Amino acid sequence: MHRKPVRAAAAAAVVVAGLLTAAGPVRAAPAPDPEKLGRQAEILTEQYNGKRLALKKARLAQRAAERQARQAGADYETVRRKAGVLAASQYMTPGAESEVSLFIGDEPQVALDRSAASSYLAAQQVQQLRELALTRMRYERSAGAARERTAEIQKLTKDLAGKKARIEKLISKIPASRARTGGAPPRSSSASGRAGTVVNAALSRVGTPYVYGAAGPNSFDCSGLMLWSYAKVGMNLPHYTGAQYNMGTRVSRGQVRPGDILFFYPDLGHNGMYIGGNKMVHAPRSGKNVEVVDLAAYWWGQFTGATRLL
Repeated sequence: MHRKPVRAAAAAAVVVAGLLTAAGPVRAAPAPDPEKLGRQAEILTEQYNGKRLALKKARLAQRAAERQARQAGADYETVRRKAGVLAASQYMTPGAESEVSLFIGDEPQVALDRSAASSYLAAQQVQQLRELALTRMRYERSAGAARERTAEIQKLTKDLAGKKARIEKLISKIPASRARTGGAPPRSSSASGRAGTVVNAALSRVGTPYVYGAAGPNSFDCSGLMLWSYAKVGMNLPHYTGAQYNMGTRVSRGQVRPGDILFFYPDLGHNGMYIGGNKMVHAPRSGKNVEVVDLAAYWWGQFTGATRLL
């Protein structure tokens, strides 16, 4: 009657024993470090922003190449029709039809090489056919450039999708901050002029959430906050820390003043705006909000450089 409880107790003891090792009880996996995950996500976010900027440029280049290809194609057709008339008028001349056919055919460079030694066609006619060959070559170059831009766009689009998936996977592991960070930050700056305008614009966004790829007005990533703030004085910044770093005038840490953009880490993976008093306003990472921080606490140790746009 009492064997089942005894067996159950023995089985439980075996299970408990199995959970113990020479090193002691099995420990639960450590909780993920939000700051570490956030930093990884931010690195990917700025890479993502860089790819978006490259995609935008590639699309502009593709449209330009396609316009050039269409124009070169139309020019080629116009000259080809003229050459067709020439070919028809020359078909009775011994040997001429074979030379004209070279220009109209698929080997314009061969035709160009041979035309200088022509013994059949007059100089004016040779020039017309050379124009045909050159026009066709321009068309082929333009069409090839358009194809290259299309292939580049396809690759960038694929890269963006991969980075987006990786960012979202990391973000899903980051717990959201329950309270606003940065204490009670200033909501206005004593800076004057256009610098004061951009600083106050950034400060007005304190408390809004960090969202990768966002540029306001209700959510931001770090470079997106800079973009949105500088738009208030009519400046169109690229949405990418690496591109923003290459703008304006480089200034040292000791020369920074309100409105300057500060960059951090060797990969330029983060930036913020100096507001004076050894502080900056920035969009920190996923799970946190736009905040004002004391640079001496951590950030000067990660400082890479600063740029002045105003």
